[in-house]
Amino acid sequence: MLKLIKTSLFKFTRRFALLTAGLFVFSSTAIAKNNDEIISLSLQELMNIPLTEHYSQKGIFQSDTNKISEHTINFGILAPISSFPAYSGEIIAAADLATQHINKYGGINGKRLVMIRADDEENTPVSAELAKTLIEQYQAQALFGPATSTSVAYILEQVLSNHSVPLITQGASAVKLSELAGDAPFWRMIANNHQQVEQMVNHVHNKLNHKKVFVIKGRDIYSQEIGSGIKKLMQMHPDTKVDDLTLSSLVDIEGMNLSEEVSNIQAQGYTAIIITLANHQMTDILRKISEHWKGDFPLILAADTAKPTYLLNANLGDIYHCTLTYVSTPAELDPEIRNKITSLLNVDSAAFDAAYIYDAIVIIAMAKQLELHYDIDLKAAVNKIAGNGHPISHLDYPDIVKLYKTHKNFSYSGYSGRVWFNQHGDNIKAIMDIIPLLPLETTPDCLRPQK
Repeated sequence: MLKLIKTSLFKFTRRFALLTAGLFVFSSTAIAKNNDEIISLSLQELMNIPLTEHYSQKGIFQSDTNKISEHTINFGILAPISSFPAYSGEIIAAADLATQHINKYGGINGKRLVMIRADDEENTPVSAELAKTLIEQYQAQALFGPATSTSVAYILEQVLSNHSVPLITQGASAVKLSELAGDAPFWRMIANNHQQVEQMVNHVHNKLNHKKVFVIKGRDIYSQEIGSGIKKLMQMHPDTKVDDLTLSSLVDIEGMNLSEEVSNIQAQGYTAIIITLANHQMTDILRKISEHWKGDFPLILAADTAKPTYLLNANLGDIYHCTLTYVSTPAELDPEIRNKITSLLNVDSAAFDAAYIYDAIVIIAMAKQLELHYDIDLKAAVNKIAGNGHPISHLDYPDIVKLYKTHKNFSYSGYSGRVWFNQHGDNIKAIMDIIPLLPLETTPDCLRPQK
């Protein structure tokens, strides 16, 4: 196994080195010209640039119709635009819609809000570098994203330790992030890993009665927490067996054989496999299981590191009938915001993370209003907005200053449902569910409770 990993890692490193060398043959003049053109693109244009063209040399863009000035309040959103354009388009569209709503009612303390977009390519060092640039060069007063725990950890450690700028992530769930943040203004919209592990074990073991569970995980913070959490909870039940296989995110799974590993998992009687690999590796590992598993497939639970749309687009066939997806959001996006996003981008569907981004921006904007009008610490203001008190939603934005005089504490409910942050920045009302990847007319044996 180690030999396979080393071989694949060598191939990946060599390929990456060649690619990187090729990217820098452009002259500095050509790059500058490209950046001048990119910075003024509309959202629709930005989302439809061919992926074969490397357009993220600069990495930071702003709307052509809502530019920063010395009189604006600026927020920054980090998204993997060049790596996952469809996903990024949806959350950026939601950010633009929230910005429009806020500016419709006077902005923040009379200043127009501007949302700056940063393409972090789902690359951890790039995320931290861009976060620093957003704060120091673009005077961003709040950051939204990134979606991965490892990238958020880098930002907390390398950037926000020196800058008191609030950060809300829509998708980073590692519990360690709260420890890294300490007293810094940090919140997550998604359920944390403790909440996710409990949901997974409850479904796989308590509901479906699987006693032998195998975990295929990465080396990132999310995977390590989920993997150790599943093992700990499963081992509290009698007659259970849990083992795992760890693969680096740098490994090219498509180029690996893995027939021996898959055969061993099957031979040892594992009836359920939980996979927490990164989005770009999830389809490859499912393809390997599909190729080497003999007979009926086991139950497969794909963590929310991979969005269902990306899995389905891989066209992997029958294995889909035995695949469940963990979603730490409702399966359906509120029709009102979904229709606005799909109309803006001319797409057929929108991911639920868009709702998280929309609500996160409105909550921070409301908190900034309270901070400026009542001299309240921003972190305390956020906890007053998204706490337990008088019910409000994004529609109450124009009246939040007046409402605070009467109520002091609020219960925020928006497109993502109820948002209630505890002292660690966790959303204790975050919604979780486990659903079949495909809508099924009849339930196959692999998804039925074990006898």
